[in-house]
Amino acid sequence: EFDPIRHKAATAIFKLAIKTQESGMHRTLDRDPKGKGWVRCGGVAEGLMCKPDKVKEAIEYFKIAYEVFPDIVALNQIALAHESVGEEQLAVEYYMRMKDRLEKNDVYIQAAELGLGRCEYTPRTTIQRMQSDAAKPRR
Repeated sequence: EFDPIRHKAATAIFKLAIKTQESGMHRTLDRDPKGKGWVRCGGVAEGLMCKPDKVKEAIEYFKIAYEVFPDIVALNQIALAHESVGEEQLAVEYYMRMKDRLEKNDVYIQAAELGLGRCEYTPRTTIQRMQSDAAKPRR
């Protein structure tokens, strides 16, 4: 059942998450970002730079927004943000949650499948990665 109060609260938190995330993303390819702490982002867009601490802060806000009002848009933002800071396993988890949602939204299902492709996710490669990691000598 739609709850307008929870929806408004989640929207306010979501806007804070977007603002936080934008302060940690640099999309202008023809000039370097100002300040320190910028690194090349993973998967989402070629040439994108980010401040991982800001992106991770935004992830926490997106998660709170999702707790207040579960919406597939928040799951997508969480997955994209994890992917942008190189946390592919966490991105895969949220892309899979998008695909498992009861209300099937073709646009977000396609977005999840594209994200899984960028993360090179298949059940087999995940198992292979785990086996490979287990075989590596520990320091």
